[in-house]
Amino acid sequence: MTQVLRALSAAAPDISIHLRTAAPPRVFEPISPAQIQHSAIDSGMVEAGTLRIDRQATLDHLDRFVADSESIISQEIDALSVLRPSMVITDIPFLAADVAAAVGVPCVGISNFTWDWIYQSLFGSDAQYAPIHERIVQSYARFAAILQLPFGRTCDQIRQTIPMPLIAPQSTRSKWEILTRIGIGPSDKRKRVLFATRGGISPGALVTAANQCPEALFLSNREMPADGAGNVKSFELSAGLDFSDVLSVCDVVVSKLGYGIVAECISAGVRLLWPRRFGFVEDQISEQELPRYVPTMEISHEDYASGNWGGALRELMKQSTPRQTMPTDGAEQCAKWIIESLE
Repeated sequence: MTQVLRALSAAAPDISIHLRTAAPPRVFEPISPAQIQHSAIDSGMVEAGTLRIDRQATLDHLDRFVADSESIISQEIDALSVLRPSMVITDIPFLAADVAAAVGVPCVGISNFTWDWIYQSLFGSDAQYAPIHERIVQSYARFAAILQLPFGRTCDQIRQTIPMPLIAPQSTRSKWEILTRIGIGPSDKRKRVLFATRGGISPGALVTAANQCPEALFLSNREMPADGAGNVKSFELSAGLDFSDVLSVCDVVVSKLGYGIVAECISAGVRLLWPRRFGFVEDQISEQELPRYVPTMEISHEDYASGNWGGALRELMKQSTPRQTMPTDGAEQCAKWIIESLE
């Protein structure tokens, strides 16, 4: 959504954008903090660590969320009555359509999934959740359209489904500018491996991985122990160095199969070494589709957590690059569609 907002602001700076979100304001630069209000309109998932969904905690939270939905909708209606929007764009809370309908404006989603599909994998055959699933589908049926991104599934009750390309941030800086900001000299020709998973392993495991591959340079924005491996380099993300910059100068990234990293790997042509997540149904599609565009390899949880990455990294480096490509201008295409719909 950040990429769509930036594309929208660039293409139509006269459009006034207001955000209601639970995400921190810094995520949405250059949108002014004055245009960002806190909102808890999305139900979400409860994670038990970085690689597993806590099924029962998620279902308990969803139960409470749906029970409180009328109060949430009322609060959002009050907020939108002040903002007086022409359109509600959302990723991808189902209650947004109820709010938009109450204030008389269309609701448009942007996502690779909708919650009815995600939650159904947790509901299984448990009949007690059938009313909640139906409640979610009824709200999605009020959407005017969804701009559907690749690698997922969306509710078939939404009135119009419009396929869109991948949304992936792309670095605009030169390779040498990025390397200089990280502190890598032009003569350093080592393969670069980026560790890009929040938490999940100890700094010691990353040091172990680096010791197993002394011929590679490992990059991480985590603080590393002073006596760590000499081929591990820490960096800090900033306004002058964002994640897409660092990814663009790497050969391999070690991360989960989330939509964001999958899209960025395709955009930058970077190989992905990944540990399996449990409870994330969308990963099944990414696992199947991603190898058509970039080399990938799964690593076991045991090897991932211990830092035993050497063999997998070397094997992944040897894989040939697929010839198939995919457009990654989804943000611009979504912005174009929104602008034309507002005219």
